[in-house]
Amino acid sequence: MDAGLPQIKGKLIDMAMLAEDMVARSVKALLTGDVVMAHQVCEDDDQLDRLEAEVDELVVQILAAGFEPKDLRAITISMKISNDIERIGDEASTISSSVIHLNQRSSGKVPFREEIVAMGEKACLLLREAIQAYSENDASKAQQLISQDDQMDSLNKFYQEELVRMMQDNPKAISKYSDLGVIVKRLERVADHAINIAEDVLILDKAVGAQQET
Repeated sequence: MDAGLPQIKGKLIDMAMLAEDMVARSVKALLTGDVVMAHQVCEDDDQLDRLEAEVDELVVQILAAGFEPKDLRAITISMKISNDIERIGDEASTISSSVIHLNQRSSGKVPFREEIVAMGEKACLLLREAIQAYSENDASKAQQLISQDDQMDSLNKFYQEELVRMMQDNPKAISKYSDLGVIVKRLERVADHAINIAEDVLILDKAVGAQQET
């Protein structure tokens, strides 16, 4: 049984590395206008789905072979983390689709481009550190990440309000501002999923602590 959990953890780390790379490339495509890169991110979502299926298969194998009750929490959390990482891939794909649309139908300066890219870099950092906390069973790091969630929420709120104001001032550019609004919201969701992973690390830590006390 114990051999299965490290395998799952390894797969989840692989998934997270791919998901982070997808988000990073999606915001790089926004910065550079690289539509080819954006298309590649969308295609890579299939690879992430395959990795999620491999995690599901490992879980099925563990359950079929029998498991210790103390391991059930870790198995459940693994499935939750897998789902959050897969959703991050979906967010990256949506961002890339918006980048493609933005470049195909919009012209002129893209407002807040550099600022939104910086927001994307922050989201990638949150994911990277959340997975590091999971890999190292570091509850302290996980707790620090959770405290950063409000910052991404505030950024999303600020840019959404600014983009709505721009739509009102320039209705002809609604498509451009709408695409940017989608990108900002998806980046905020990436951060939310990263925070979910950090919260799962804390749940695991508490479960291990409770087992040690019994």
